[in-house]
Amino acid sequence: MKIGPELSAVISGGASGLGAAVVKKLSSMGVKVTILDKDVPRGLALAEKTGSYFVEVEISDHSSVVKGLESARSRFGFERLCVNCAGIAPAQRTVSNGESHDSALFEKVVSVNLNGTFNLSSLSAAGMINLPLLKKSDDRGIIINTTSIAANEGQIGQLAYSASKAGVSGMVLPMARDLADYRI
Repeated sequence: MKIGPELSAVISGGASGLGAAVVKKLSSMGVKVTILDKDVPRGLALAEKTGSYFVEVEISDHSSVVKGLESARSRFGFERLCVNCAGIAPAQRTVSNGESHDSALFEKVVSVNLNGTFNLSSLSAAGMINLPLLKKSDDRGIIINTTSIAANEGQIGQLAYSASKAGVSGMVLPMARDLADYRI
């Protein structure tokens, strides 16, 4: 795929870290970028700096992602690039001071890191399948799901983060197989 001004992209977790680096790089290449994040001050500041568009989205909430994509698409058209960078990594041991890992914290990490990646990927793919093939690359779009070495080699206190990233890693191949016929 030729990366340039004819493309639009959505980046989850785009207000900081890896997501912000992707926003800066794609914007510098002329791509019309929408930042999907819940950090409004950082997201707005980066959007202004890069000429991107910011939409406040809670990535773990399916309806919030739907609304975020509707806003992005009304601004720049359907995305051809979808990059999932949203993630949280609070540390907590399985047992600490005689207390078990907080189940609500575990669920939150899995909800953001795994379910959020699923939400944006599947909704973006559903939009991409209806796009015409790009002439030069003969595809419809690209979905990138970021994970971590922690998916296989988590450190002490990374139980929730490691489990969520292992889930993201586990989605990659089946998703690629599901979408191959659509040229995504």
